[in-house]
Amino acid sequence: MKNNVLVFSIALNGYQWLYKDCIASHKRYADRNGYTYQVVTRPYATSIGVECCWLKLTLMIEALDNGYDAVLFVDADAYIQTHTPKLNNVLLPNKYLYLAKSYTGRFNSGVMLIKNHSKVRSWLNTIITARHQPILAENDVGWGENGHIIEYTKHCQFVSTLNRSWNNTYDPDLNDYIRHFSFGPLRTNLWLNLSHKALARLTKIFSKYQALTQIKSQSCPPQDKLTNLTALVLKRYSEFGRT
Repeated sequence: MKNNVLVFSIALNGYQWLYKDCIASHKRYADRNGYTYQVVTRPYATSIGVECCWLKLTLMIEALDNGYDAVLFVDADAYIQTHTPKLNNVLLPNKYLYLAKSYTGRFNSGVMLIKNHSKVRSWLNTIITARHQPILAENDVGWGENGHIIEYTKHCQFVSTLNRSWNNTYDPDLNDYIRHFSFGPLRTNLWLNLSHKALARLTKIFSKYQALTQIKSQSCPPQDKLTNLTALVLKRYSEFGRT
C-alpha cells in the first residue's frame, strides 16, 4: 500500500551532484518518518533550464490526484536537520498550503507542504494555467514560479505561514529544521556560487541548442515544454502515482 505522505525534490541540470548531501538528508528524513521519498534527477539536463522549477507544481498535482494525503516539496539546495519533527506537528484545520517567508518578507516556495484538498488542487492548477501571464512587480522574483506563488497566496484563506525554522534562508544562527542555501545570506561559499554560475551558463547553452534543434525539426512549441517534461518524468518515476 502506498504511503500517505510524499516527500520529493527536483535536482536536474547538474544540481543532483552539486547538492547530493542535501538530497541525502531528504531521504533520511523521509525514511525516519515512514514517508515515501523521490528525488527527480532525470533527464539529467533539460531545455527548460531554470524554469524547470515549475515542474514541482505539476508533480504535486499528480501526487495529490493519486491519493497522497500530504506532499512535501524541498528544494535540492535545502538541508533537512536530523531533529526535524513530523509534518503532522504543523497541520491545522482548514489550512491546506504551508509556506515560510524568506529574508525578503515574502513566501519562499523552496519548501512547500500541501495537505490534500480540492481547494489547493484548484489553486495549483490556476497558477500553472497562468504561468505565462505577468504578475505585479512587487511579487516578481525574476524567474520561476515563486513570484506566482507569492501573488496567488494574497488573500488566500487556506494558506498557513510556517515558522521560519522550516525554511531558513537567511539566519546562520537559527536552530532550524530546514536550512535553505538559496541565493541569499546563507549562500556565501565562493565555490558554490561559481558552480551555480557555471551550471546556469551550461544550461543556457543547452537550451539554445535544443531550441535550434526544435526549429529545424518543427517539433513542439516552447509553451509545451513543461507539459512534455512532466509527462517524461511521470513515465520514469512511479512514486507520483502513475506507472
